[in-house]
Amino acid sequence: MKPRLVASRPALLSLVLTTALACGGNAGPPSTPPLNISGMLGTPSTAVISNNLIYVNASMNTVDETAGTFGMLVDTGSPVVLIDPTLFNTPPPTTDAEIPTKVDLGLLDAGNHAVVVVEQAPVLQVSTVMMDALGFGGILGGSLMQQFSVQLDYSAPMMNGFCLGCTAGEPRTDVLADNVVPFNLGGGGDAPVSLGPSITSPPIVIPPTRIQLTVDIDGTSHPCIVDSGATEVSLRSSVYAALVADGRAQLSGGITIMTIAGPANAAVTRAKTLSVGSATVADAPVMTIMTSPPDELLTNITKELGTPIDCLLGGSFLRNFLVTIDYPNEQLHLEPYVTPPIPDEFRRVGFTIGIDATQMHFVVATLYPNTDAASQGIMVGDEVVAIDGTNLMSVVYVDAADQLLDGTPNTTKLITFGTTKTAANSGQTLTVKVDDLIPNP
Repeated sequence: MKPRLVASRPALLSLVLTTALACGGNAGPPSTPPLNISGMLGTPSTAVISNNLIYVNASMNTVDETAGTFGMLVDTGSPVVLIDPTLFNTPPPTTDAEIPTKVDLGLLDAGNHAVVVVEQAPVLQVSTVMMDALGFGGILGGSLMQQFSVQLDYSAPMMNGFCLGCTAGEPRTDVLADNVVPFNLGGGGDAPVSLGPSITSPPIVIPPTRIQLTVDIDGTSHPCIVDSGATEVSLRSSVYAALVADGRAQLSGGITIMTIAGPANAAVTRAKTLSVGSATVADAPVMTIMTSPPDELLTNITKELGTPIDCLLGGSFLRNFLVTIDYPNEQLHLEPYVTPPIPDEFRRVGFTIGIDATQMHFVVATLYPNTDAASQGIMVGDEVVAIDGTNLMSVVYVDAADQLLDGTPNTTKLITFGTTKTAANSGQTLTVKVDDLIPNP
C-alpha cells in the first residue's frame, strides 16, 4: 500500500497555518451579510484528528474531494477560507486576478453526503506551497466560522470531531465542568490578503475573526489569539527566551515547521503552566518560530490588530478540552477531558517517520541526538517495516505510522527495519527505548 504524506509530522513538526492581512486594510470592522445555510446546523460532520489538528471532510460546488486528502484544516487563526482547487478536480487560477472568492462549501458525513452546505461561502481558491506539500484540500478559516458557534472535539478521531452550530453544555461523561472565557474579536478589513511570498488575493472584505484573550504563561499574562491551526502553542521569541532562561530542557536546531509561506525552523520547550481563565494545562509543549526578521508572523498579526500579540494558543493546549467557540457571543468554552485523548508527541522513540522518494516506503525522517535510537546506529533514510508488530504496509498515513512511536519514557518498542545504512541493522528488529525529548521543567 502506498503511504500518504497528508498531515504527517516529520521532525515532530508544528503546522502554523495563519495568514495575515496585507497592509492597507480599512480601519474598523467591515460588515458581512449572513450566510445562507442548507442542511442541518448543529449536526457533527466527519473529521480526522491528526497531530493536534482537526480536518473536516468537505465538498466544493457539490464536487467531493478526490481520494487521498484529509479535507480542510479547521484553523481559527486564519481570517480566510482557503481551498486548493486541484484537490477538488478543478484547475487552479492562472493569475491572482482570477482567484474565485465564492463557492458552495459542503461539510460531509462518513458517507460523503453533505450535512451542512454553506451557500456562496467566502473563500479564496489558491494552490499554496503548504497545501501542496501536505496534501489537504484547504483551510476552514474565520471568515466562515465567525457567524456561528463551532465545536472542536479532539476525542473523536475519524468520527464527529467538528460541528458547525453546536453549543456547549451537552451532558457528557468524558468531560468535566465548563470553563467559560470571554474574548474579543479583532482584525479584518477590506484589502488583498498575502498568502505567501508570491500570492496575493484580490481585495476582499474580511470580518473580525481574531479571537483575542489573555493567556497566563508560567505566572505572567500575555495577549494571545486562539489558533486551532497551530499544533503547538507558539510564543514570541522574547517570551520563549524568558522561559528557557532557567535552563529547562528544549529542542532547538533541526526542528522544521510548515507555515503558509513554506518551511521554517523552530525551537520547542515546555511551559510549567498555561492558563486561560480557570482552565490550566501543566507542562504543555510551547514553541517559537525562528524567522528573519524575528517573530514575523506575530508581527503581522500585531499590525492587523493594532495591539501586541505574544502567542498563538494552539493544539498543545486546546487538545486537552472539548472546545466550543461561540463567535456571536464572544465566549470560549473549555470543558476538560477526564482523560486527554491525544498523547504527548515529545515522549517517543527518538526519530520520526516520513516516506522515501518513491513514496512507497516508510523511512526515518529525522533522528534526535542523545537518544537511545541514535545510540543504536539508526540513521535518517533507514526503512521502517513494523512497530510493535504492526506492519506499516497496513498503515495509510505517515502521521498514523509516526504516532506508533509515542509512548511512556523508559518503556521500549520493537522496531523492525528493512534496508538500512548501518549494515548490522538491516532486516533486524531492535528494542528501542522511548525517550522524553523535553523533560518537564
